[in-house]
Amino acid sequence: MVLSIRKIGVVGGGVMGSQIGGIIALNGFEVVIKEISKEMTDKTYSLINENFSNLVTFHKNRAAKEIKRIEKNDQITLTEDQKIKLSAKLKPEFSTSMKEEALSRVTTTTDWNEFNDKDLAIEAVVEDIEVKKRIFNDLDTNTPKHAILATNTSSLSITEIASATSKPGKVVGMHFFNPPITLPLVEIIPGLETSEETLEDIVAFTASIRNHRVKMQPIKVKEVPGFLVNRILFAMLNEAFAAYEEGSASLGDIDLAMKQGTGMPMGPFELADLIGVDVLYHIQEEMRKMNGGNVMQRPVQILRKMYHAGKLGKKTGKGFYNYE
Repeated sequence: MVLSIRKIGVVGGGVMGSQIGGIIALNGFEVVIKEISKEMTDKTYSLINENFSNLVTFHKNRAAKEIKRIEKNDQITLTEDQKIKLSAKLKPEFSTSMKEEALSRVTTTTDWNEFNDKDLAIEAVVEDIEVKKRIFNDLDTNTPKHAILATNTSSLSITEIASATSKPGKVVGMHFFNPPITLPLVEIIPGLETSEETLEDIVAFTASIRNHRVKMQPIKVKEVPGFLVNRILFAMLNEAFAAYEEGSASLGDIDLAMKQGTGMPMGPFELADLIGVDVLYHIQEEMRKMNGGNVMQRPVQILRKMYHAGKLGKKTGKGFYNYE
């Protein structure tokens, strides 16, 4: 790694930005997360605190849950000695003191001046090309010349985003997957003018950090519509949407079929609600606009209808399922 990345900023403190910032803090880095108002910065800090608290609970209860799972699935009763050995193997790796230490490395702000010494800035805002270009123009003005500017976009053109800056060679895609606190994959996407040095630096940095379970796993992907994962994922999701619109099966049965028949941890509609119907809608529209990746032979309407109805998934309490 040519560039030593030590000072990091994140723009956008929503579901993804708060988790990305949290991962950075978990790895011993001080991180500044920018939002547009004091109300939003407070919400960001609250999200990170909640995420860390959930990790503490997860690690604390992990051994007990595994014991219960084994006894239920295998229809056996573990001995006390077996329970002790399993508990020792699955001892908590994230404690309340570690949570507080990580939180102390998180700062929120509404001021671009906080980015004037950053080595890396990661943008994680709404999937809107004009919004992202405005942010990258601000980052261009408020970060040092050596800083890498990364976007967490899941579908938009890296090259177009980079055009809003004076240093397109320093702009790169860094697409985390929801929830990044658990999922390790990161797609690294160079734009047309991204330098090889920038690409190698961001790959090396990503590979050096970890979420609460494992090391992050970067993969290099060409700048194509949908990149890699979403290109494949949308082929599956759109078939599920089409099957539902045709009345082939109920939502629940389609999800059940994919979980019990293919081993997926979540069904396509459960996954859509987790990702967010709005996020999927914007990705789909961008892929259509770029006329590449998965171009459906038969367009489905359910995603567009739900987006305009405000049924966006877990974030709004209603999506394909009701979470209220």
